[in-house]
Amino acid sequence: MSSSTAVGTSSKPGKGNYHHGELRQLLMDSALVHIAAHGTEKLSLRALAREANVSPTAPFRHFANKRALFAALATQGFQWLEERVRVVGQSSSRIDERLLAAALTYTEFADENPVVYQLMFGSILGDFSEFERLGAAASDAYGELDKLLVEVVEVKQLPYDELVLGGLIWSAIHGFASLRLNVSGQDSGHKNAPELRPRQALIAMSEGLEANLKIMIDGLLAQSP
Repeated sequence: MSSSTAVGTSSKPGKGNYHHGELRQLLMDSALVHIAAHGTEKLSLRALAREANVSPTAPFRHFANKRALFAALATQGFQWLEERVRVVGQSSSRIDERLLAAALTYTEFADENPVVYQLMFGSILGDFSEFERLGAAASDAYGELDKLLVEVVEVKQLPYDELVLGGLIWSAIHGFASLRLNVSGQDSGHKNAPELRPRQALIAMSEGLEANLKIMIDGLLAQSP
């Protein structure tokens, strides 16, 4: 019997057989499910390998360690966010409407991708300088937001620059999105309990979210002469 293996088959019967890029994405998708269920600490590349039915060393051809996997997920997240902001950035001739659409898109992105969002903006990865592709993806996403901010400062003749405006808007939107992900939904049964105040505020803000975001943005843009 020949010792060679036919193209497209595995030398280890029963093992998963994936193209290079397919396995990488499969591991990333599986990691999102595991992190959502068990957190980042319990994630294991070898466990992901078992689930994918590949050798224990296969994930390490794509990710040197868990941090590299987290960085890949965050990179993908910034790429998704960049695309969504770019689309809404072209959705209207009015800059205030496009800025509102971008703010709404940001909060929706966080709601729809909680694990990725936490990796993008949480403390797990910290300094992006360790991961060149992650830094570039983050820069590109922020670049799309900066385009809107520069334009609105010019059009509205605001008395502050895009960095100040961006800080004001981002602190509010990012804070709101993060609170929605982290504030407990448990109800103590006492509607006036102090621990329920953050949750009650979030519920109030979430009801008519677009209208509430518009109030905030209109207030900031009203500073024009």
